[in-house]
Amino acid sequence: MAADYSMPVRINFGEGIRRILPDLECVRSAKRISVFTGSSSLRKSGRLQEILGMLSGKDVTLNEGVSAEPTLVDLDRFINSERGKINDCIVVIGGGSAIDMAKSVALFAPQAGSGRSLLKKMPEKPKPQIPTVVLPTTAGTGSEVSPFAVLWDKEAMKKHSAMHPGLFPTEALVDPELTYSMPPPVTASTGMDAFTQATEAYWNRNHQPITDDYALDAVRRILPALPKAVQNGEDKHARYDMLLGSLQAGLAYSNTRTAACHSISYPMTLHFGVPHGQAVGVTLPAVLMLNAQAMPERADRFFRALDTDSMQEAVQKIRHMMEISGLKTRLSDLGIDANGVDLIVKDGFTPERMGNNPYIFDADSLKKILLSIL
Repeated sequence: MAADYSMPVRINFGEGIRRILPDLECVRSAKRISVFTGSSSLRKSGRLQEILGMLSGKDVTLNEGVSAEPTLVDLDRFINSERGKINDCIVVIGGGSAIDMAKSVALFAPQAGSGRSLLKKMPEKPKPQIPTVVLPTTAGTGSEVSPFAVLWDKEAMKKHSAMHPGLFPTEALVDPELTYSMPPPVTASTGMDAFTQATEAYWNRNHQPITDDYALDAVRRILPALPKAVQNGEDKHARYDMLLGSLQAGLAYSNTRTAACHSISYPMTLHFGVPHGQAVGVTLPAVLMLNAQAMPERADRFFRALDTDSMQEAVQKIRHMMEISGLKTRLSDLGIDANGVDLIVKDGFTPERMGNNPYIFDADSLKKILLSIL
């Protein structure tokens, strides 16, 4: 099988790799830098101050407290601020939401128009995005190596998935030490997101040899590491494997896109407040059973990655990983009842996600699997 793989992001991985930030060309040559970050935990841990210290001597604008579900209103506010400053470089330290916002601002700020209008249609010849350096603090969304960003329209109760080559960051400094302070629930949810991304990249109509290798290595790495990282956040080996697995998942799905579990997850987050990683993970075992029927020739390599002999055994391992990591495997445990299932079916068909799935869902088959895990 031929492979057509693209990855323009320069990736630096390793413990302490964040310390090369001042030496990067786009940082070293910049006079004005915009810094994006998410929760206050980075400030409490001292990591934010450390990064800001590396940028001493620069004219720095700090955009702190990016929402866990960044909205179009937030996007336009940051775009307008960026256009007023004309920064030379953007640095983002945070989880997927902060990274998605920073990447979006980097792409949209140089263009004319609002964030909403640019999400609908980019110029045929867009101006170059602002160079962006990403330091992920979760393991994770893989956003540091993807051309995607998720933004929310809370007024219309709608999710927007942006996709554009300009959403690839310039550089990624992927440092396991930045994940040490993640609390167990965040470790579990973001880790499950990475595991699901890897699994969906493998069970995907757009799969290819390069993405297969990244995806299977990520699955093999995350399955034992996630419970360890949740139960002991100071387990450096588990943190290392989780972040490397998350990066590999990003390198896989950046070229295949995600599939059914992600499509189904969005109304769970929008209407029921279910954290993203939990939302994508809860349907994964049921979807896998159907995908194995649609592409049986893909099964053996997946079984070997999980050290199993059947999809039933693989699904049991995945459910066990979720349970001992504190994640739920049934919708009712997430506050979703039969009426909620109908709402998810109504809003859970995202063509750019569902179309990548090996098993082709319709409303009836989707409702059936959701009721099976109620």
